[in-house]
Amino acid sequence: MATTSTTLSKLRTVLTEHIGLDQQTVSGAGDSSLTELGVDSIGVIELEKELFEPHGVDMPEEAPTMTITQIAAYLDGATRSEN
Repeated sequence: MATTSTTLSKLRTVLTEHIGLDQQTVSGAGDSSLTELGVDSIGVIELEKELFEPHGVDMPEEAPTMTITQIAAYLDGATRSEN
């Protein structure tokens, strides 16, 4: 079972390596939403494919307006409840 910090690290990796955001921007963006970071709808789909689908978790519709920290906590909570 992953911890929120582990999930947060994976989320940041996806945002930089798959979506192309600047690592420095992402590392200090725990309280920034995906929208505030400039993640578009294609980026949201990529995030869903890389982080949510492998765990069988549906991404919430409000994900673009959630902070990175909230997304990590949501994913951790969803995977914990399924175990």
